Amino acid sequence: MAFFRNFKKSFEELKSIRCLTVTALLIGVSVALKFVMIMPSETLKISFAFVGLAAIGMLYGPVVAGLAGIVTDVIGFLVKPTGAFSPIFTLVEVAGAVIYGIFLYGLNPVKLDFSSRTAFFGGLKTNGFQVFRIFMAKFCVNLFCNVFLNTVAMVIMGYFAPEVFWVKIATRIVKNLTMLPIEVFILLLVLYPVMVAYRAAFREKRSA
Repeated sequence: MAFFRNFKKSFEELKSIRCLTVTALLIGVSVALKFVMIMPSETLKISFAFVGLAAIGMLYGPVVAGLAGIVTDVIGFLVKPTGAFSPIFTLVEVAGAVIYGIFLYGLNPVKLDFSSRTAFFGGLKTNGFQVFRIFMAKFCVNLFCNVFLNTVAMVIMGYFAPEVFWVKIATRIVKNLTMLPIEVFILLLVLYPVMVAYRAAFREKRSA
């Protein structure tokens, strides 16, 4: 099955110095972006930290992205600790990174055309499958990781009582569905230039 072949192919990427170098760079970007946050309201905050792991998933697949998720979470905690460290939250980060790799590996990202409304939406329609892959990646991360796994982890860690589990789930569903179109747009905006820069950098290296 193609699903399992992608895991095998991603694992083989680890043999490449290029993969290790680019992944290390994007891990650094991901950790740095943990400090970048926009708060349009008291209850909503837009983080860009997911962009780095999504880019790793796109370039090198679920295995590399999952390992990068471990490193990103540990380094992120050391640089910016929030409460006690728990491997449970690391597993949540890994799950999200693997999901990005599953949906985005081999993606041919969409170049957004802002010249007119017709051109913008026409481009999205023409590249509908690629847009759908990005949407599904973020949708699954938001609902499975951010809403469900993260809430379970917080109950296990004692941040709130099990009795309020479903209340927290409902609140997080609303929040994450509200953020979903914004985060999908961020990925649409960022993944194309990442791929262009990646291809250009290594094309130049081969021709040097």
